[in-house]
Amino acid sequence: MPAPTALRPQRRTRSFRVERAKRSEYIPNGPNALAKAYRKFGLAPTTFIDVDLNDFEAYKVAKSAVSTSTDSSDDDQTGEVAAKSVNSDVEFISTVTIGGQDIPMDFDTGSADMWVLNSNMDSSYTTGHTVYNPSSSTTYKAVTDSSFEISYGDNSWAKGTVCRDTVSIGGASITNQAIGLPSTVSTSFVSDTNSNGLLGLGFSSMNTFKPGPQKTFFDNIASDLEEPVFTSLLRSDGVGEYEFGKIDSSKHTGSLVNVSVDSSNGYWQFDSAFFAVGDGSLQTLTGSVKTAIADTGTSLMLVPTQMLEAYYGSVANAQLSSSVGGYVYPCKEDLPNLTVALGDKYQATIPGSLINFEEIGTNTTTGEKVCYGGVQSSSGSSMMIFGDVFLKALFVVFDQRGPSLAFASPA
Repeated sequence: MPAPTALRPQRRTRSFRVERAKRSEYIPNGPNALAKAYRKFGLAPTTFIDVDLNDFEAYKVAKSAVSTSTDSSDDDQTGEVAAKSVNSDVEFISTVTIGGQDIPMDFDTGSADMWVLNSNMDSSYTTGHTVYNPSSSTTYKAVTDSSFEISYGDNSWAKGTVCRDTVSIGGASITNQAIGLPSTVSTSFVSDTNSNGLLGLGFSSMNTFKPGPQKTFFDNIASDLEEPVFTSLLRSDGVGEYEFGKIDSSKHTGSLVNVSVDSSNGYWQFDSAFFAVGDGSLQTLTGSVKTAIADTGTSLMLVPTQMLEAYYGSVANAQLSSSVGGYVYPCKEDLPNLTVALGDKYQATIPGSLINFEEIGTNTTTGEKVCYGGVQSSSGSSMMIFGDVFLKALFVVFDQRGPSLAFASPA
């Protein structure tokens, strides 16, 4: 990749790493991943063409899934903590310590709220979950006259109050971190027993707490880091990681390229107005959507119709299936690479192997397997959403300075 701009001077000595290890016993579920993304961003499902791949029959698991004052601790702390994927690459979780209690949670660059299931809730909401118990924490503090409410496009929600407590990740801690304590949540959160809350890594401007907005964990700890950055190295298999406070050059090959971020909407949003399919030439997006966000909380890549049709138009017998809520294709087909713009000077290529998301069904006539694509419709969104399918192809630096993103090939 092209050479990056020069690295800025380091500031302090603190950094820490959060590992994530693949959970092998779970099966990926593309339709569920798409529904989760639509719920998160308040999007309506795509209007589907009511056709299927010949005599394609979706597996039952797929059919059932379709639905529409803060202080930091000592400067020299370091550490790491294991993380696991859920539904293979559908969801990645890491252990966050709240008031001395270890809670598996999502890391999400597409939001700025931290909230956790807790023991004050009725057991009907928490059965099967690991929950935070405020009464077992010596550092818990209630926030008077506080409220917390997040709602999504399919009417799923979480609401309750706000507290403060000590939050530790990888051995590095922040005291008095604002945390949402739901009293009730919708059934979509109850059923996801592998995760018990969310740690937002977007910009604090979109935090929804009252009184607020409150600062994210990253904003609170940034001033004590070597550099106000965190990096993602998200691998499809084995161990990946987030690292806060430094850019480890051993984790990428070639040079980093830097891209400006528009943080006005709270997202890590950047220009991406061009694309190419396979060995084809770059095409310009002709609609109004010409920006993307880097979102660790979304599994798929969600793109406009123009890009979607160009991509699957190059895959033999690929079709938009109403049965499973997205594009499917014969698993025997080799998917082409997809190239997308990084700003107006650079580009990144996503291997077709990463876009092959999961086996979703079978052709009842031929017995051939049918697969679900990792690139699906952004369904009228004003931006593209580049989730783990995109991020797993790259080493990514999230940098508060600028702010900016930097990309390189992973080592």
